[in-house]
Amino acid sequence: MKKLLLPTLLATFALFSAQAQEKLSGHIYTGWIVPQNDFTSADHDGNKPNLSVGVGMAYQIAPSLALRGDLMAGMLDGSNGLSYYETNLYEAKLGLDFNVIKLFNKEYEKIKLNAHVAPGLMFYSSRLYDINTRLKLVESPVAGEKALSPNFILAYGGSIGIAITPKLDLNLGYSNRFVDEVEWMDARKSGDHSDFYGMAQVGFTYYLKTDPSKVEVDKKTYADLNKKAADLEKTVSENEGNAERIAELEMANQEKAMLIKKLEAELDSAKANLNTATVNTSTSADTKGPANAEAILSQPQYRIVVASLPNQTMAQRWIDRSTLDQSEMVIAYIEDLNTYRVVYKSYQTFAAARKEMLNIKGAIPDAWIVKF
Repeated sequence: MKKLLLPTLLATFALFSAQAQEKLSGHIYTGWIVPQNDFTSADHDGNKPNLSVGVGMAYQIAPSLALRGDLMAGMLDGSNGLSYYETNLYEAKLGLDFNVIKLFNKEYEKIKLNAHVAPGLMFYSSRLYDINTRLKLVESPVAGEKALSPNFILAYGGSIGIAITPKLDLNLGYSNRFVDEVEWMDARKSGDHSDFYGMAQVGFTYYLKTDPSKVEVDKKTYADLNKKAADLEKTVSENEGNAERIAELEMANQEKAMLIKKLEAELDSAKANLNTATVNTSTSADTKGPANAEAILSQPQYRIVVASLPNQTMAQRWIDRSTLDQSEMVIAYIEDLNTYRVVYKSYQTFAAARKEMLNIKGAIPDAWIVKF
């Protein structure tokens, strides 16, 4: 069990790190420190700008809320006509950024309007000099006791973030620092209130989250997907081949069905000849067939039969109701079968008869060819 403990802890830490990375962001910024103390000018020789630099890291707790830690270093100076001071200060704070826009639109990422509050510690060392002689007058904290004076601070303010890319923001903001009962940040004790300061800053935020336009897949998963895609392509190819084979078989079956019909027709004709079946070509008074009906049936031909009925009246009625061409349509009585067949057209060759039969298959699907 002890051997498994370390690998398990390492795997758990790696999993947490991978998940946490999606919610982490890094910050870098610089700014102008605005002191609020007894010195209101900075016109002495050798004055320096009140600049600072800082870095930070944030973790997204919720869509609109992030926990953020910062480290910052800067300097202050100022004068009052008689003396001037120089102060080095350092900050460490941990607080919250609240994106107000997320209250109204959780998906909006182009602009971020953050309210910021963060408690922390500020460390400073300050020195007061005579403006004329440049002699050091006061030092806080007292030399030899400690290098820096630690103090509690509370930072509060706001910033606006403008998305440059999906993973990079430009930030502009301002925040004040409340410092409790600190009067020596300018190396001078005077006035009715504590010394404090604010900071106007500009910087960048870089998000460690995965680019939403990309999808990361491990190598094994990618290989499995490629194999599945290849297997799917093979299956599709085989199915296409099977479809072609099925189509060929269907065509062959159609040809066989037509051949069977032809053989059945020839067998029907042979039976009629063997049994000396006679064809009665006489027409009754109600027959409305063509005038040359007797001539049409006088010689054996390949005939397209479209109906076979028990009596002549029904056969004639079928003709009268038909929408087919009736110019060559005749009724032939097959004595051996005691049936009246409606012959649509007659041809010298089977090929010609078959071609015409295919043309009427849509209207008369049961039509067949017989020679008599």
